[in-house]
Amino acid sequence: MATTTDTDDAADAQKYEGSRVYRWLDDRLDLNDEFLGKAFPEDRYASFLLGEVTLFSFITLVLTGTFLGLLYRPGAESITYGGIAAEYAGKEVPVAFASVLRITYDIPMGMFIRMVHHWGAYLFIAAMGLHMLRVFFSGAYRNPRELNWIVGATLLFLGLVEGFMGYALPFDEYGSTATGIGFELAGGIPVIGETVKKLVFGGVWSDNASAILPRMFFYHVFLIPLILGGLIAVHMLLLIRQKHTEQKSSRDAEADVAGDDESVVTGVPLVPNQLAVTLIVFFSVLGALAFLAGLFPVQRLPLWGPNDPFSTPSGVAPDWYFMWVFGVLKIIPDFVPRAEFVGGVLVPGVVATVLALWPFIDYKKDAVHFTADPIERPPQTAVGVGAVTFVFMLSIDGMNATVANLLGPNVATATATHYLLYLTIIVPIVWALITYYVLKRGVERRESSNAMPSDDSDTAAAVSDD
Repeated sequence: MATTTDTDDAADAQKYEGSRVYRWLDDRLDLNDEFLGKAFPEDRYASFLLGEVTLFSFITLVLTGTFLGLLYRPGAESITYGGIAAEYAGKEVPVAFASVLRITYDIPMGMFIRMVHHWGAYLFIAAMGLHMLRVFFSGAYRNPRELNWIVGATLLFLGLVEGFMGYALPFDEYGSTATGIGFELAGGIPVIGETVKKLVFGGVWSDNASAILPRMFFYHVFLIPLILGGLIAVHMLLLIRQKHTEQKSSRDAEADVAGDDESVVTGVPLVPNQLAVTLIVFFSVLGALAFLAGLFPVQRLPLWGPNDPFSTPSGVAPDWYFMWVFGVLKIIPDFVPRAEFVGGVLVPGVVATVLALWPFIDYKKDAVHFTADPIERPPQTAVGVGAVTFVFMLSIDGMNATVANLLGPNVATATATHYLLYLTIIVPIVWALITYYVLKRGVERRESSNAMPSDDSDTAAAVSDD
């Protein structure tokens, strides 16, 4: 496969100067040859494409969200539903609930587009998380890319906030209960809790839902997507400016590029190589979301029904990406003061802070332009494995009632929660220690093997002595 470098501007210009379309655009837009000739990671490193999956998921969310936003009506006042959903025909339901029913069952392709939006949100969060894991375990967050790591972490946090703001919009029992939990957590913050509630919600949920729903609709469809789009643009500009980190093994095929020369970056050019890969990824994302939306529609509206301020439904649990926070709330001991604040705000806040500041914890003074092998970094890899296991265990904690049922009909939820608390502390530490021990022994063996002369070198020395 042909490759290029970011320093081959002259060659890039010659490549495109024969294109009439390029010349026409260049005369008017002063196109940057360096960008068109930018080197992208070679296609054999498929994990580098997770960033593109995230980008295309966001684009899909913007497009489908625009369609849904034009048809949605925020409001909690009651109206008579007159659509084709027989279960609610002729009944008094909230305006927001009725508008989502209309989108889902009365608008052509409405349910499909709504489900593409739903699964697109899942893919957006999942792709961002996997992308950050790849960057973490490969050490690509190190100097000089600390800023881009912080931007990426902020994108992940805002993506979670965006998902939370979308919970309330249908104003069903599920969404209103989940939003109510978030409202109480915000109010539990010491000193500034009431201010946060007024700033974010603008009133008491759900007594003032008619005023709060338009506010959350504004957050969900305009303000947060605007910030996300701006941060994505900053993230990409930083990537173009700093260039991608590459694996040293990619230099093996480049006889004309010294393996230790960090002044150039090898890879494939944007046009036509990376453009073709990008189109494949884009249509693959669309195809996957269409498949999930068509065959696995999530029907929460008929399951939960409209919001009822006089009842609290049982069994409400957040989506998978918030389950770990829910798990903290489930296992936090009762004797802990301000348990809701500690479990729902303090612990997630500490996790988020450590994640964002990790490049300064694992700080490198010298610039690093090559990815690291996780096997060669026992401490960092052990921390990563322990952190992933910790979040995984917290997610299981959020399903403590299900765990109790799986353990047996006579096992109480409180008993299962008690043991889950200890497992949540012990299991991540054990896995981190095992990972560190195994990798450390491997590194020591490789170092000792490299230090010992091989049989071939001994033979060659003997022949030389002869």
